[in-house]
Amino acid sequence: MLSVMPHVIIADDNREFLELLATYCSRAGWTVETCRDGAELMHVVAAGSEPGLLLIDVMMPVVDGIEAIERICDYPRPLRVRFMSGGDSANLIAAKLIAMARDMSVGRNIFKPIERAEFLSILAEEEEHLLRFGSKAGVGS
Repeated sequence: MLSVMPHVIIADDNREFLELLATYCSRAGWTVETCRDGAELMHVVAAGSEPGLLLIDVMMPVVDGIEAIERICDYPRPLRVRFMSGGDSANLIAAKLIAMARDMSVGRNIFKPIERAEFLSILAEEEEHLLRFGSKAGVGS
């Protein structure tokens, strides 16, 4: 099973949006790690081992969300992914297809801006998924 609190890693180069999502998550009982670009995201994911939810902006500097997911999929860690964007949905679709082709667990995309109630609903849905996902993945082995 998961640890006491579900874990989320949020990667977004928009500081205000990143802080807003982090606040929503922590108030909903999640442990939160934040990243400002895909390179930082890869480092944070590689450093952990517990199951987690990744909320990834597809358009970030240094390493974008699509490039990051191509590398993250090789890490031996149970992860669930949702991609985010305030722009063109083509990038979201590409990111999702790449992640799915690499056998990652991928949820519906998130379009920015997002209302608080909708985001909290997504968190509740993802917490349930992570509980099932973590127990099936043999977390801790």
